[in-house]
Amino acid sequence: MNPQNANNQDPELTGFGMQDLLMDLINALSAVKQLSEIDYQVDDENALIRQALASLIQYQDMERCSFFIVDNEGFLSNVAGISVRELGSAEPNPDTPLRFRVGEGVIGAAAATGVLQHSQDCHEDTRFEKTGNLNQSPGSIISVPVFTLNHALIGVLNVSHPQANYFSEWHIRLLEVYKNILGQLITTRRLVQQMEQQIAFRTAELESLVAETNQLKDHFASMSMHDQLTGLHNRRFFYDQVEVVIAHHKRYKSCFCLLVMDIDHFKVINDRFGHLFGDQVLTGVANALKRQMRNTDILVRFGGEEFVAIFTNTRCDSGKTFAERIRQDIKTLEWSIDNQLVNLTLSIGLYCLNSDLIQSELTPDIDQMIHYADAALYQAKANGRDKTIVFGESCSDRD
Repeated sequence: MNPQNANNQDPELTGFGMQDLLMDLINALSAVKQLSEIDYQVDDENALIRQALASLIQYQDMERCSFFIVDNEGFLSNVAGISVRELGSAEPNPDTPLRFRVGEGVIGAAAATGVLQHSQDCHEDTRFEKTGNLNQSPGSIISVPVFTLNHALIGVLNVSHPQANYFSEWHIRLLEVYKNILGQLITTRRLVQQMEQQIAFRTAELESLVAETNQLKDHFASMSMHDQLTGLHNRRFFYDQVEVVIAHHKRYKSCFCLLVMDIDHFKVINDRFGHLFGDQVLTGVANALKRQMRNTDILVRFGGEEFVAIFTNTRCDSGKTFAERIRQDIKTLEWSIDNQLVNLTLSIGLYCLNSDLIQSELTPDIDQMIHYADAALYQAKANGRDKTIVFGESCSDRD
């Protein structure tokens, strides 16, 4: 029973009218309470709207509820609907797709004016003639515009019943409250969705920036460890890696050989043919040296025309053999410039760290090792160049 009809009861039935009024009030509060408890963080806005319609129709004597949302083209499109018969159904019966222009029909009038529209008798209401569905129209409907918190139109909540003159002032007041809460619910969900999208976008931007930063970091770290001309590792990389080699030597009593190699008469090549040609020579020598290295060996451009290599797990006799192979290979290189063939030679100083020097106090540090190999290189230069000299065999430490 509707509240307005309670006043028309006989005095004996006043108690029953008050009971009906109380039940209507409880049902209204229950509908509002259920609406307020809907989780606005659902993925599908239409699913949220359908939950809101279900909570309304569950507690109110309405036949059907629908929601028409303003689409991108400015039309009102039916996105959700539910009837009494569909309550509790897992899958809703799909509505016949309906679209109205703003201002068309009762629903369009609610959107255009922003004011609740009540058609007490749809069959007598000329506004239904524009829809072409006069014979299928419900008996009475109420269309309520729903707005965002910023008063922008979201859509129109439409409730209907087969009987004409069915809805009362009680229903109108309830729907005025209900549509405000529904508007807040939809607005909150959209704001949360926008915030999550912004967070996801900013997070993606940040992740991209971090990735780019790491790439730049790796790039500059690689640049700091590489010689840009020859592509070989540089002096910084050498000092970083040689500590590992020495630690391995001390732990496992392994031996290794340190080579300091210098291109003979490189200054003459630069002075005669220019620095661009000199760069070609350095690159060619670097490539030849790389071909002679094993995966476990270390090769760097130490500076200028000087290269340093470490043969790991290599005894002195094998190290000398490797050094001689390198020296002979370099002699086969040739370049053509100004109708001239250019060949060159390499002088090599070799220092060997034997497996018997395993005590830390007997093992020289890396600068001492380079000094010893450099002394052997100096001896090779003094002996006419294009030679391999092992420190301790035919050379003495030089100041």
